[in-house]
Amino acid sequence: MSQPLRYTLKTTGRRLLILAIIYALFIPVLYWMYRSNRGLDWWNILGGDPRVDPSYRGYLIRTDHPLAPDFDLLKATLALPFAIISMVLLMAMYISIVLVQFVAIFWFLARGQTYVIYPREYDVSFDDVRGQPEIVESTKEALTLFQGFKKFRDAGGYPPHGILFEGPPGTGKTLLGKAIAGSANVPFVYASGTSFNNMFMGVGNLRIMRLFKKARKLSRKYGGAVIFLDELDAVGGTRGAVSTTSTPAPTETRRHWAAKGPLRIIMGGMGMGGGGMYVNELLVQMDGMIMPKGLWRHIKRILHLGKPKIPQYNVMVIGATNQASTLDPALLRPGRFDRKLHVGLPTGPGREDILQYYLDKVPHDPVDISRLARATYGFSPAQIKNLVNEALIFALVAGREKLNFDDLWTAKVTEEIGLKEATKTSARDRQMTAFHEAGHAVLAYILELDDQIQVASIIKRRDTLGVVYRTPLEERHTELREDMRRDIVVALGGLAAEEIWFGETTTGPSSDLRHATYQAAVMLGLLGMGDDLISYGVLPQTGFGDGPLGAILGNADSRKAIGALLSEAKQQAVELLRANEPAVRALSERLLEKDEVAGEELEEIMTSKAVARATPAWRPVLELVGDSWHTPALLEASPRDSAPGPTISPPPEPRPGAQPGTGLGNPSTSSSAGGGEFEW
Repeated sequence: MSQPLRYTLKTTGRRLLILAIIYALFIPVLYWMYRSNRGLDWWNILGGDPRVDPSYRGYLIRTDHPLAPDFDLLKATLALPFAIISMVLLMAMYISIVLVQFVAIFWFLARGQTYVIYPREYDVSFDDVRGQPEIVESTKEALTLFQGFKKFRDAGGYPPHGILFEGPPGTGKTLLGKAIAGSANVPFVYASGTSFNNMFMGVGNLRIMRLFKKARKLSRKYGGAVIFLDELDAVGGTRGAVSTTSTPAPTETRRHWAAKGPLRIIMGGMGMGGGGMYVNELLVQMDGMIMPKGLWRHIKRILHLGKPKIPQYNVMVIGATNQASTLDPALLRPGRFDRKLHVGLPTGPGREDILQYYLDKVPHDPVDISRLARATYGFSPAQIKNLVNEALIFALVAGREKLNFDDLWTAKVTEEIGLKEATKTSARDRQMTAFHEAGHAVLAYILELDDQIQVASIIKRRDTLGVVYRTPLEERHTELREDMRRDIVVALGGLAAEEIWFGETTTGPSSDLRHATYQAAVMLGLLGMGDDLISYGVLPQTGFGDGPLGAILGNADSRKAIGALLSEAKQQAVELLRANEPAVRALSERLLEKDEVAGEELEEIMTSKAVARATPAWRPVLELVGDSWHTPALLEASPRDSAPGPTISPPPEPRPGAQPGTGLGNPSTSSSAGGGEFEW
C-alpha cells in the first residue's frame, strides 16, 4: 500500500471514529429531547395514535404511559441532521441580519467625503494661477508626463506618481489643484485630510482604500485619474513622536512694532495609533504591491495561458500642506511624492501680476501697480485678493463706483494693523503715545535706509495704541549685522523718547523690549554676530522651554552680552533723538493734530528739519586683493574701459572723517537741533 493511500485511510478512520464518539455522546441528548418532547417533531417521527391530542401525547411520554409512542433511535438519528440544518439556517438568518446592519453602517462610513470632478466640469485653468510662474511650469510639465503615461512608460521611465505642494497659507496650493482639475482632462478626485478621521478604528483605512479603488476604476475607464489630498498633514503626519523641526511663530501685533515671536513646536502624528494607521494605509496605496484581479487570471494560471500581467494604473496623487515638516519621511521618498514644490510668497513681479489680475476683475481708476506691489511686500496671493475686495468695499461704501489707490492703501493698512477703533484716550496717553511713535519714526527714517515708512499713527487699532508701519523698498533675503543692530536701536526709540521727554517710561515699550531681546539673542546666540561663535541652534527645540533661546537666555555670559548690546543700542537711540529734537517735536505735534501721518508727509517733516540719514550698512568691496582679483558678480564692469577682461569702477574718494570704503550719507545742512550725518 502506498504512503499517500495509507495516510488517507488513516486520516479518514480517525475522523470517522471522532464522529462516532460524538454521536455516542449525543444519544443521551436525543433521549432527553424525546422525554421532554423538545427539539424534534417526535409525533411525526415516532408515530402514535392520531386520535390522541398532541398536548396530551407529550404528557403520556413524560409519564411513561402505555399509549405513549416508543423511542425509536433510528428514526431520531435520521431526523437529527434536518433539525440541525433548520436550526443553523434560523441562526444564520438572525446573524445575517445583524451583519448586514454592521456592513451597511461601515459601508456608509467608509464612503467618506470624496468628490469627483469630471473633465470639462471646472473652469479654472493655469492662467488663473498668478505670481508663481516657475511652480506653474513645473506642474504643467508633470501633468504632461502624466497624460503621456503609456508613451513615457514604453520609453523606460515612469511619470511622477505624486506632487507635493507645500508652503505658507494662502499662497495658491489649492488653487493649483483647481487648475489641474480644469486642465487634466481626466477625473479629479478631491478629498481633505480630515475626511479620513472617524471615531471607529479602521474606518479611516477603509476610506483611504475606497478612495484609491475609485481612482483606479476611473483610471481604467478614462485612461488616468488625479487624487488631490488637501491638508495632507491631517492624515500623513509622522508616525514618530515630537518633530525636532522648529519654525518661527507668527508675528504678533504689538503696540507699535511687529516683533518675531518665540520658536514653536510642531507635533507629529499619533504614533502607531489612528494617525499611524492612516499613514501606513496611505503608503501602501500610493506605492505598494498591485495585485492581479478577476476570474480570468485563475483560468490562465490553471491552463498556463499567456504571460503574467500586472495591471497598470495611471493615478497621480497631489498633496497640499502648510506643515510639510510634520509629514512622515516615507511619504516624501521617490515613488510616492516624487516632486516637492515650495509654493512660497510671490516676489515683486509676481505681486504686480497678481494685483493686475484681480484689479482687472473690478472697476478701478488708474493705479500705480509697481508702488502697490512694493507696499504689499510679504503678502500672499490670498491676501492680495482680499486686499482688492476690501478696497472695492471701501469705494462702494463711500458712494463711488470705482476704487482708487487710496482705497487700496486703506485696505492694506486695515489688513495689517487693524481697523480704527473709536476709543477716546486721555490727553496724557495721546501725548506719550505721540512722542513714543515719533521716536520710532525718526530713528527708522535715519537708520533704516532699506525701508520706507508708510504711516505713523496714534489711533487705536486692535491691541495697539499707536504704530509706525514701514515696508522694505526691495526684497532681500539676508540681513547684515549692522542692519539687525540698527533694528534694535529703532525698537528702543519709543523707550528712549519717553525717558527724554517725560523722565520715565510706561508699559508701552514692553513689546519693543521683547523684540529687541529676541533680536539680540538671535544675533549673539544663533548667527555668530558676537565674540562667541558657538551657535545654540544645534540644540533641538522642545516644548519645555529648553530650546536654543532658553539656552541662550539661561547662560549668564550670554545674558551679559545681550544686556550690553541693548544698553549700547538704547544709548545710541537717546543720542540720535536728542540730536534731532525739532523733528521729534514736529512729528509729535502733527500726530496730535491729525492722529495719523502718511509716509510722504513724514518725509517732508524730516527734510524740513534737516534730518540726515545714516550711511548704508552694506559697502561693496572695491579694493584689489592679490593678483587673482576678479570683478564681483554684483558689480558691473566699467563701460569706459575697452580693454579685455573684467574691470571695475574706481572707488569713490572718501570724505574727511569717513572710514575707507563707507558709503556717503545724503548731503544736508545741520539744523539748529544738531541734526547731522551719522557714520556707522
